[in-house]
Parts: sequence; structure tokens; C-alpha cells
Amino acid sequence: MPDTSGIPTAPVDTEPIGFYARDAQAAALRDTLTAAGVELGAYDTRIVNWLAGLEWSTLAVIASWVARAAQIREPAPAIALPSRFDATPTEIDQHLRRILAEDTYLRYQQAIGNQAAQDVRATVRPEMKGIDQTARYVSADEIDPLKGGGPYPSQLLCSQHDGFGPCPSAPACTSHDTPKDPQ
Repeated sequence: MPDTSGIPTAPVDTEPIGFYARDAQAAALRDTLTAAGVELGAYDTRIVNWLAGLEWSTLAVIASWVARAAQIREPAPAIALPSRFDATPTEIDQHLRRILAEDTYLRYQQAIGNQAAQDVRATVRPEMKGIDQTARYVSADEIDPLKGGGPYPSQLLCSQHDGFGPCPSAPACTSHDTPKDPQ
């Protein structure tokens, strides 16, 4: 087992003194990362070996940061998943905002808009005549990005603003964490 006694356990004010062979330094950093709960992949291990080529004082400080961060880190709170059977649209919106980047969520909403346009077109029946049939096709085309309607929505929609209206603080809405005032 490598000697990790030279790794500072408190904020570092002076340069750590010591010398360890490259293999011992790599082992000390690997052990520190593993003890902190960091799972190492092949590229991670490559970088650990590269850092082990630096002088001990640098490697010791990096290992110290990792070890100290692992000690003070509070566990991430569990994310409550909405029930797939009875979740409200607002609960689903809030969950997706927590787990997706905003541009990804916008593209998801746009895909739903495209599907909505297809659903509107599917309601057109051969027995429909005239204005009713034309109105449905026109309505579908207005929201379908593939028919010139542009991506719908063009701005992220938010359950916390006017039902599911455009989010006035997009692209950085922060109100999804607090319930909407019922007044």
C-alpha cells in the first residue's frame, strides 16, 4: 500500500516536502480518488499516471483537495421521480427540468409539437368536407416545423408561467423549483 501520510489533510499553506517514485505517487493518487468514491476509467488512469510524473508537492496538493472535498461533501439528495401513472404535467415538467439541459428539453418539447401536428392531421377524415377539413390541415401546418410552421415551441414552455406558456426567464428559468402561487 502506498504511503499517503504526506498528503495534507487541511488547507495547504506551505509546499509539501517529500519525494516518491512515480509508481508510488500514482498509487497514492489512485487510492485517494478511490477512497473519495471516484470510479476510474481508462483515460482517468492515464491522467493519474501523467500527474504522477509531476513533483510530489503538486501531486500531494491535488490529492489533498480530493480527500478534503470527499470529507465535506454532503450526499446528493435523492430525486423523487413522478409516478408514471398519475403525475401531473407540472410534476413531469419540473422533473425533466432537473434532469435535462434546457436546450435538450426544448428539442423534446419541439418533438412533442411535431407529434401534435401529426395527431391533428390524423383527425381529418375523408367524409369531412370544406372548411372543417382545411382548417385542421392549416392548424397542423402552423405548428409543424416540417411544414414551414417553424419549430413549435420556439421558446421553452414552462409549467410555472401561464399554465404552459413561454417561460419569460428562458433560457435560465429558476422558478421550477418552487410551486406556483395559487392566487
